[in-house]
Amino acid sequence: MLPFLLLLGWSSSAFADSAEAKVRSDLERFLRAKVGSGAVSIDYPPLAVFDIDRARNPGPLRTSLETRSKAPLRGRVPVTVELYAGDRLVGRHVVSPYVRVMERVVVASRDLRRGEVLDEDDLTYGERDATRMQRDVLRDADAIVGRRLRSSIREGRMFRSSQIERVPVVERGDRVTLILQSGGLQIHAIGRAQEPGASGEWIRVMNVDSRREISGRVDREGNVHVAF
Repeated sequence: MLPFLLLLGWSSSAFADSAEAKVRSDLERFLRAKVGSGAVSIDYPPLAVFDIDRARNPGPLRTSLETRSKAPLRGRVPVTVELYAGDRLVGRHVVSPYVRVMERVVVASRDLRRGEVLDEDDLTYGERDATRMQRDVLRDADAIVGRRLRSSIREGRMFRSSQIERVPVVERGDRVTLILQSGGLQIHAIGRAQEPGASGEWIRVMNVDSRREISGRVDREGNVHVAF
């Protein structure tokens, strides 16, 4: 009698493990079908609530899964899981896995101070959880090289577009040459920059003679081209 009892106990535990494993396996497929592209890792909560007594609940195991979260899934995702043994519902619970989608982004290779102009040695790539990212996080190092930091950044931190700027050719308060052109007519005047501007950017300038504030586009030499 004793060997039979031991065998029954082992068999029940094995069946319980398979029910839990079935839920996890089906949950994995369900989530991965809805996460889209990218390197994905999923953190699962304990699934012991599906540890059923298979001796009392025989029959093939199957699951029904449903979530109100919209694809692509990100972050904490509540999923309603129904577990059936044969045609009998033997467990219904809401579980909330965490879906982590990793993306390659640009990060600082060392502590950087505000005002530094970035070069290749200041930048590297790292994998970060896209769920927790701001929308303006930068992913292309080539687009950052030669730009200037608007705020300090610690080693390993991601770069955001709001933290960098093009290096100004003109600083606020600089005297600049205004070039006013219409067709073949070109007029030069002296102006004072009301704000910094990099090559190609539009800035506000004041005509020193007329005291009138106008807008113009900065060229590589620091001249400001005004349309009229």
